[in-house]
Amino acid sequence: MRRPVSERLVLIFLIDALGYTQAGSHAFLPEFDSARHPVRSVLGYSSAALPTLMSGLLPEEHRHLSMYRRAGRDGVFSRLDWWLRPLSGMTGRQWTLRRWAAASLRRAGVTGYFSLYEVPLSLLSRFDLSQRHDVFSPGGFGAHLGLADLVAAAGGRLWNWTVPEARAFAELGEEIDRGERPVLFLYSAELDATMHAHGPEGEATAACLASLERRMRDLLVAARRRYREVRAFAFGDHGMAEVSATHDLWSRLDRLGLSVPRDFLFFLDSTMARFWFGTDAARRAVLALLAELPYGRLLDERELRAERAWFPEADYGEAIFLLREGEILVPSFMSGQPVRGMHGYHPNDASMYTTLLSNCRDLDPPTDLAGIHALLRREIGSIGQAG
Repeated sequence: MRRPVSERLVLIFLIDALGYTQAGSHAFLPEFDSARHPVRSVLGYSSAALPTLMSGLLPEEHRHLSMYRRAGRDGVFSRLDWWLRPLSGMTGRQWTLRRWAAASLRRAGVTGYFSLYEVPLSLLSRFDLSQRHDVFSPGGFGAHLGLADLVAAAGGRLWNWTVPEARAFAELGEEIDRGERPVLFLYSAELDATMHAHGPEGEATAACLASLERRMRDLLVAARRRYREVRAFAFGDHGMAEVSATHDLWSRLDRLGLSVPRDFLFFLDSTMARFWFGTDAARRAVLALLAELPYGRLLDERELRAERAWFPEADYGEAIFLLREGEILVPSFMSGQPVRGMHGYHPNDASMYTTLLSNCRDLDPPTDLAGIHALLRREIGSIGQAG
């Protein structure tokens, strides 16, 4: 017996690092044939961009900029310090120690995405995680309702970063075939990982985009068979730049002869160096060094306020040094080895823009991530009003 056709589906694909460079042309997924425009991201990494997409808030409001911030009194790593710091000098056991530390945080109730990367274990308790709660789960923003809350309230289903990619796409297809849910939302990190490893222009990236296109096209075809109306959306949180140069700032800081963390504390992201100062002498020495470096610049309060990324308590640094597009710090607390693609540059840099793809022609194209959030909020909120 043929099943009845369901009324309406809002189908959402959040493809991490789907940039305007990769998807601005109609050559990618022409079925999503609405006008494609550059969409501006936010300052920071996915740690800032994904919360903005899911909450509609900007970094200074949702309090996320980078994965790591300076620890307060209740830093998540402080409870591990009694055993982690004494063992941090065991160079041959670093991977094991990081695995134990990560497992301890999960047992303590940290549900948000994080990685310990290569953050020095002796300094780990000086930092805290910005994302303690999963922003893709209901309640991820406390009393503020995000998209995950709306999807759940509408009777929809969301797949986040914890679900393996192949399984998520397969389960999405099964949900479409059942035709029972009005909202289906899938987050994919495969493109981001591929471009980090192979660069945004590499053959592996082209193959990854082609694979995503095939899967998304097949799901759209299946959804149109099962629902009377399908309103589909695909977008990223930022783009990706080809890495053109690497710089060793860590060695330059070591040569200043200052004590860490007594004189100053620093965190080296891939594209940002962030500093907190214990003495005026250390502040002067570090700022003088940064002023000599041609591959980046300090972000002042005026610019951080303009980007809605100003944190008066210096959660993410008393001084933030941002690199030029396409250049990265190696080694950093993220990795001791260079990668081929990177994001986390200024939102005005061309490679940082994402875009919105849709099969809906009645949309006012959003210009920024908060605009994408507002659009999806209306779409999900309209469920029950349609038909």
